[in-house]
Amino acid sequence: MNKDVEIKSMLYQKRILGTLCILLAPLCLLFGLFGLDTNLPYWYKSISATFYANSNMFMIGLLFSVSVFFFSYICYDWRDRVVTLIEAVCSIGIVIFPCASEDIPARVGLFQLPFELSNIFHCIFAALLFLAFGFQITFLFTISGDNPSDNKIKRNRIYRICGIVIFVFCIVQFVSAIVNILPYSVPTTWINEFIMLTAFGIAYLVKSQSFKSLND
Repeated sequence: MNKDVEIKSMLYQKRILGTLCILLAPLCLLFGLFGLDTNLPYWYKSISATFYANSNMFMIGLLFSVSVFFFSYICYDWRDRVVTLIEAVCSIGIVIFPCASEDIPARVGLFQLPFELSNIFHCIFAALLFLAFGFQITFLFTISGDNPSDNKIKRNRIYRICGIVIFVFCIVQFVSAIVNILPYSVPTTWINEFIMLTAFGIAYLVKSQSFKSLND
């Protein structure tokens, strides 16, 4: 394959990934509204909870797509390879081990585990995925040569802001999962996930050279 074509293909894949990550939470919620009569209670509490809603195709489909992307990702060095493998495995793990929710069966997921045990695995994979996202954006995307261009400095600033947002809202999610400050009906987890995925998506759009004013 021509080198230029290969690069353009990889950039296009990154743009698709970034766009889908930004749209995931809104699409899960929007299309879930068509199943109000059949969805389980509180299906809207998180993206993961839409596994039990009619819009679960978005959650399952994107996570499998993300996993395939990271398994096949052309990495820059061993650090990039390790992080992308973690992201790939965690993306699949979130689907294989569904989260706990209201009125779900006693056993769930591919291995039909008790939902309490499945939820533990689910939360571990989800936490690792977002932490890997934040690490990749903050510490790997920002690697520069000795004399980075002005636009590279600007891109690094955006990457760091997006990474910090992910880390901050990982903490917010951890605290909100322990302390119920808001009413239970408020989709706190969905909001936190939406913000983190948006930050990740923006970073990937910048990385994919989607904004000409930031490109070298």
